[in-house]
Amino acid sequence: MVRWAFVAISLPVLLACSSPDEMGDEIAAGQGESAQAALDRRLGEGAEPVEFKDEEARGEAARDFAYFWPAQVSAIEPFAAMLAQERDKALAEQKAEWEQSVAEFADAEDGYQCITCVNRYYSKSWTVAADTPRFLVMLGTTEVYTGGAHGNTDFDALMWDREANDGAGAAMRPVALFVDEVALENTAYGDYCQSLLEARRDKLEIDITAMNKFDNCPSVSELVVLPLASGGKRFDTIRFVAAPYVAGSYAEGPYEFEIAVNDLILSVVKPEYRGAFALAE
Repeated sequence: MVRWAFVAISLPVLLACSSPDEMGDEIAAGQGESAQAALDRRLGEGAEPVEFKDEEARGEAARDFAYFWPAQVSAIEPFAAMLAQERDKALAEQKAEWEQSVAEFADAEDGYQCITCVNRYYSKSWTVAADTPRFLVMLGTTEVYTGGAHGNTDFDALMWDREANDGAGAAMRPVALFVDEVALENTAYGDYCQSLLEARRDKLEIDITAMNKFDNCPSVSELVVLPLASGGKRFDTIRFVAAPYVAGSYAEGPYEFEIAVNDLILSVVKPEYRGAFALAE
């Protein structure tokens, strides 16, 4: 039986990246508008988080699909429409692949020749990494199981530029804020490799004093790049996200590590986006 649900859920933690006070200062400074009113205006009337689910079972064969985005996305209609298209495409692909597997491993007497071969799981969740007056930065976390010993987790990032196209807005990859990936890597590699090494130390509880920080340090092209704004106004930190296998074994899981924006990083930001950045304090 297929179950479809669009469920509005309350996730106030997602609003923590930019507080109501910060948003009020950014949007309505000097206009006498309260911080909460400014926050409500940015989210838009009736904007709610959305969780979409589609599930199906045939005996021991099961398929589960889920897709989530927060209220900040719902408030930007073209952004929500774009993610809905991605969701529908992923759902159609999962259904087609599952149908093929169910038919392939069907057994008239015993049900299915291979139970793990006919179970499927897909979940994608978008969460807010940064929300500034111009940009909404999102981290996408995808968990997929297509049979076998374990599933896989992957990450990607999108951001919405509210000022693009004469105010109509447009989606872009955060790494596009920079001249290119090579330029970002040339200026940030040493810093983020050290930050990754420290993250591995904390997770694995290992002594890193004699370790080379460049060992097992991935390139920017293998990482997800997320600009963060500690004060909710301008980007002053860069977060890198490494999926399992990218910076360590599968058992180590993913890594997140950060570096501060410095003059070298500012030098490889595209001129049209320079004003969106600030040196870390």
